[in-house]
Amino acid sequence: MKSIMDNKKVKSLNCKLWFVKFMLAVILPSFAFNTLSAAPWIDSGDQRLRHHIQLLADKNILTTPVTTWPLAWSSIIHDLKNASYDKLDEEAFWSVHYVKHSFARQTESDIRLNAQLSVGENTQAVKYFGDARREESEAKASIDWMGDKLAVHLAAGYAEEPLDGDQWRADGSYVSYALGNWALTAGAVDRWWGPGWHSSLTLSSNARPILGLSLQRRNSDAFKSAWLSWIGPWQFTSIAGQLESDRHLPDAYFLGARISFKPFNNLELALSRTAQWGGEGRPQSLSSLKDLIIGNDNRGDSGIAIDGSNEPGNQQASIDARYNFSLAQTSSALYFQFTGEDEAGGLPSRGLVQLGLESSFLYRNIQHRFVLEASDTSSESYSTKRPNYAYEHGIYRSGYRYKQRPIGASIDNDSRLISLSADHYLASGQQFSWSLAAIDLNTDTTNAGSPGGSVYGEGTEVSMATLKYALPLNEYWQASFVYHQTSESFTFNNKVLDSGASLILDFRY
Repeated sequence: MKSIMDNKKVKSLNCKLWFVKFMLAVILPSFAFNTLSAAPWIDSGDQRLRHHIQLLADKNILTTPVTTWPLAWSSIIHDLKNASYDKLDEEAFWSVHYVKHSFARQTESDIRLNAQLSVGENTQAVKYFGDARREESEAKASIDWMGDKLAVHLAAGYAEEPLDGDQWRADGSYVSYALGNWALTAGAVDRWWGPGWHSSLTLSSNARPILGLSLQRRNSDAFKSAWLSWIGPWQFTSIAGQLESDRHLPDAYFLGARISFKPFNNLELALSRTAQWGGEGRPQSLSSLKDLIIGNDNRGDSGIAIDGSNEPGNQQASIDARYNFSLAQTSSALYFQFTGEDEAGGLPSRGLVQLGLESSFLYRNIQHRFVLEASDTSSESYSTKRPNYAYEHGIYRSGYRYKQRPIGASIDNDSRLISLSADHYLASGQQFSWSLAAIDLNTDTTNAGSPGGSVYGEGTEVSMATLKYALPLNEYWQASFVYHQTSESFTFNNKVLDSGASLILDFRY
């Protein structure tokens, strides 16, 4: 085991102190702005809030689907207002109180300002839900305004020595307009599609958010029609954005849609599709888009040339399910996600798989959540494994990646992740979390030809232990300390990473 206080890392931490002082000096004056504030979305970075929302959904206090992030606040509050609290147990009471408190923080004041400063020894490579950091050191600040129908969220950030070279960023910024029960949003918003806590095979917050337009339902009320009411509460979201220009096929579009629904109180199902389409020199006609949407994209079929000259794009389709149940005074659930890299008979095929088991309970006035999750990003790992197939494509050769990171699972293709994690939430607001993971990166140890290929190079097997402690300092500030211990170093985007610590400071007003 390596000590984080060896000479090399002490020097690394000392050289970053200037960054802390500089960014505090830059961020703090920005809090002098005065504006109206409230956010229509619950973003995909609040792990504690997700815990409470998921618990209330498992207890059927919330009926809205909750595996598609960001979540609409209107849907959550709509359910809480209509819920019956006569038979709330102590655990649910805590969660209702916390969710209402979180909503009040975003609506009771005319001013809503957020800032975050994170300083670490390594780039954050393997990211779980709620991991706030991507680069070694980052600083972010945002400000909100919301009227009756229009919401504006302006965010700015600075990253020290970023992988993609973009030091100044507007990630998280958006403008959203309410159209009845729909919200039309333009911006760069982090997304997480799926029930997993450690990975999402289709769309996760691992890569930086893609700038684009999205359309999402605000409330998740069931259909009134007798023909469709069996679907239960349902949610729909879609995105159309554009990938970066400095990739093998510049300016390709990223398209995605997801529908999630609850036909039973304890079962949530979801169907997702994402695609890379168009780009420099590729077909971008309405006919090409239609072929993409209906799945007419196999070479040699229905007018698609063998040489792929008019192949409309590269797409994935996913199905995921989460079934919750009560066991020995716990709220537990089984979930899975299957993401098809190809299509056969109108169904996803050559897939990636994820399985998970989670359980939450209240003990000694502390809320606990345990998650056991396994993901395999090798195409057809359950039968005849196809290396260098998942997240790769012959036309879109930079692969299913954005700004040097996978758009899906952070472990990239041909990898396995088995992890056990636990989060412990105290009534005082403190949080203690830990995780143990066995990770086999790029299992076949080969790589697709440049410019594609796994971000983990030739790959390695590594064990990783993570400890996190979050402490509210006062009404506005929270500090989080995170330490990663790895069994050995590994390569990520040609950088050698190993054990390391990080400090994250959050400010909310």
